[in-house]
Amino acid sequence: MHRTTSSVLAFAATVAAAVQATALIAQQAPADELALISLPLTGDFPAPTHPSNQESFMPRFVIERDIPHLGQWTPTDLQAASRTSCGVLQAMGPQVQWVHSYVTGDKMYCVYQAADEELVREHARRGGFPANAVNRILSVIDPTTAETQPA
Repeated sequence: MHRTTSSVLAFAATVAAAVQATALIAQQAPADELALISLPLTGDFPAPTHPSNQESFMPRFVIERDIPHLGQWTPTDLQAASRTSCGVLQAMGPQVQWVHSYVTGDKMYCVYQAADEELVREHARRGGFPANAVNRILSVIDPTTAETQPA
């Protein structure tokens, strides 16, 4: 197996583990603590890295990763990818954070908080996985957006 393929496999596994961990934390956290992990829907987002950073903000980015046959990966493959990503993030420190990812047939779409785009790209380089496109998220809309009054 090519180094890139094994790194991408390892990265994808990291995604699954993070999603499971986030769900577990949300189930176990008291309601007043959940506010620390919920994020606003527009602009920059609070950095939930440390209580002293609760007042600071970091931009969010969406990363598009072309990964052929990704939808055929096993849970073990996804876990290995997840572990690789988390290891790189730990080494890089709190200025780049993985929020969650979406796995499709041949692509992965990841949401990150980071001080800047270069940190997101550096994470991909160190992990050995693709970052075909990195775009800053300017706002998020959903069905409730239709119900709110413009500011």
